[in-house]
Amino acid sequence: MGRRGDKEIGEARFIVDSMLGSLAKWLRLMGYDTLYSRTYSDWQILRIAKSSGRIIVTRDRWLHSKARKMGLKSIYIESLSTEERLAELSAKASLDLRLEPERSRCPICNGVLEPVDKEAVRDRVPEATYRVVDKFYVCTRCGKVYWEGAHWRNMRKTLEEAIKLSRLRRS
Repeated sequence: MGRRGDKEIGEARFIVDSMLGSLAKWLRLMGYDTLYSRTYSDWQILRIAKSSGRIIVTRDRWLHSKARKMGLKSIYIESLSTEERLAELSAKASLDLRLEPERSRCPICNGVLEPVDKEAVRDRVPEATYRVVDKFYVCTRCGKVYWEGAHWRNMRKTLEEAIKLSRLRRS
């Protein structure tokens, strides 16, 4: 496992095709280095994967087949729902389906999130949030501020469901 700070994160690095943008965000939130752009062509994805050793994640059968023929790692995703896709990817890539802000990457730009002193973000978050939240994180690339708000409960529920589905797939 790779390391970032005190937390271990998966060494697997991904490049995700344009059909799976939501899955790319989930991978980033779980701490996986994941490239994604709606404008990547199939050939760009293949070149990037080849030059950087990334695993291609796709719903495009042609791309998956071409990647395999080129000797690249590629995972074809058949599932449609977020929970099923996460479970399928977890089963195929042995992913750790945990959501911890200390491991997360920026869902927008893939930058590393670093904890910051609460006072440093006082003027960058809503006052009500500032009053009730103690831990904040800032993306080292784009500067966006993150915190563990109520939406994290919903994301954790999604991951809990994906874990259940993943266990069913393995049994």
